Amino acid sequence: MAIRLALFDVLEGRFGGGGPLVDTVSSDEHRVHSIVGNLQRLLNTRQGSVPHLPDYGLPDLSSIRRDGAYDDLRKAIRQAVLDYEPRLARVRVEPRDADPYKMRVTFVISGEVERGLRIQLETTFGSQELTDVRPTGG
Repeated sequence: MAIRLALFDVLEGRFGGGGPLVDTVSSDEHRVHSIVGNLQRLLNTRQGSVPHLPDYGLPDLSSIRRDGAYDDLRKAIRQAVLDYEPRLARVRVEPRDADPYKMRVTFVISGEVERGLRIQLETTFGSQELTDVRPTGG
């Protein structure tokens, strides 16, 4: 049996803590909403802030070296997704837009949810905001 909902989704009754109520989303869409919510929590958590899972989340972005920073962040995102989102296989993380002056970068995360069903998500990192994870059109 495939995992459709994360434990947090069941306990909170909504996806991603602040997302839509579980009961308002068709059961066919539960898995995708649950994955988005899980990635939202994962990518907004700094490594070391969960005592029993010290590698959960992303490293402090200020610790990522300036030269090659986007590639280091891309690798960190991919590794976090591989480690903590088992429902997503064949994970790819690619940069889409970068604005070094505003210190913002957008990545596209794509992967296979089940045989033949792929999802594509977009997430933007900025210096003064939480990371948002959202499905893309493609």
